[in-house]
Amino acid sequence: MASSRIYAPRGTQDGLPGEIRMKRFVESVFMEHCRCYGYNEAHTPVFEYSELFERGVGPVTDIVEKEMYTFTDKHGDRLALRPEGTAGLARIIIEHDMAKELPLKLSYKITCYRQENPEEGRLREFHQIGAECYGSSRPQADSEIITLAYTALRAMGINKLSLNINSLGCHDCRTGYINALVRYLLPHANSGALCPTCVSRMSRSPLRVMDCKNPSCREVAKKAPKLADFLCDDCRAHYQGVKASLDAVGIAYNEKNHLIRGLDYYNRTVFEFKAGDGGANGTVCGGGRYDGLCRELGGPDIPAVGFAIGEERAIIAMRESGMDEIPPMKPLVYVASDVPSRASRGAARLRGLGVYAERDLMGLDLEAQFAAAGEYGARWLVITAENGIILKNIETGDESAMAAGSWDEVARIISDK
Repeated sequence: MASSRIYAPRGTQDGLPGEIRMKRFVESVFMEHCRCYGYNEAHTPVFEYSELFERGVGPVTDIVEKEMYTFTDKHGDRLALRPEGTAGLARIIIEHDMAKELPLKLSYKITCYRQENPEEGRLREFHQIGAECYGSSRPQADSEIITLAYTALRAMGINKLSLNINSLGCHDCRTGYINALVRYLLPHANSGALCPTCVSRMSRSPLRVMDCKNPSCREVAKKAPKLADFLCDDCRAHYQGVKASLDAVGIAYNEKNHLIRGLDYYNRTVFEFKAGDGGANGTVCGGGRYDGLCRELGGPDIPAVGFAIGEERAIIAMRESGMDEIPPMKPLVYVASDVPSRASRGAARLRGLGVYAERDLMGLDLEAQFAAAGEYGARWLVITAENGIILKNIETGDESAMAAGSWDEVARIISDK
């Protein structure tokens, strides 16, 4: 028999006030850093044509093969809920012809959907904030993006961060690496050391094997050839330039030769930030360069680099760093009266002047309203009567009498102090 209770769907979580305060803090810190770096906010729809992600993210990825929420609408169009932000942002750049003035620097905060196994920090409905720079192929653009992510994460209160970087090279030098990788993987596939998914991917996208979470596959990946050994001169110079730029701004990094990230559009630089002990679920930010994405989607050939931060992952890392919560905002003033309509008028007037004001909604007598002002944590108490207003500083106990209707003066005094 089905339960009569109603629950949130598996892999989702409710936005309770304390959690929302943490999310808004994360977003406000990030967007303020984006402002300082010149990244303007853009939005994409929560659903797109499935083809966008199949072509952009790549058909041989976990997102497309296993995780996308897809559906067919009443017109027969195949649509997908947004699983990530980069493909959609590339689409709006193409569709709205935004590449006339480069570099183009954009940021976003979005809700994403992936049908994967829920665990701590990994949900089916989750939130991302990100930034992307279009138009520059120089390593300094990579360094700026990484620096933006680093400074924003630190400003959120995440103390223990580690940066992992690698270069995937370009199409030409990656071809030589893939040939060597397949030769290395083939005996392991024949011996059963690789999972069935990795065996099937070897002929279509062998790099995906390096990103598999299966323990046996991870052991095989540890001894695989290193991509850095196959980089062409241009890609090697670019990678050296990224490292030199990070050195110049004082950001430490670890070179991870088998870091590839999980999406097909990446080339050259890839990176991730891990928090805490750097475990499997410790990745709070991932990104890299995707120079061919716009071209792959039918647009101009524009180099690009960017990243996304998982808000839920960031909040877990903040709490592990000691920031358990963002306290609720306290009212500046509590308006009390033994006549409810007077309190209503006074609170409405102060709120209209930009003051956070509270008043009684529970039918309390005047003495109980005075107590409520303290429980709310208000700094000021206003007692409004027929013939005037009494303004009291709750911290000092100082009182002053004012004429009835002097709400502009009340707002000025309490805001100045």
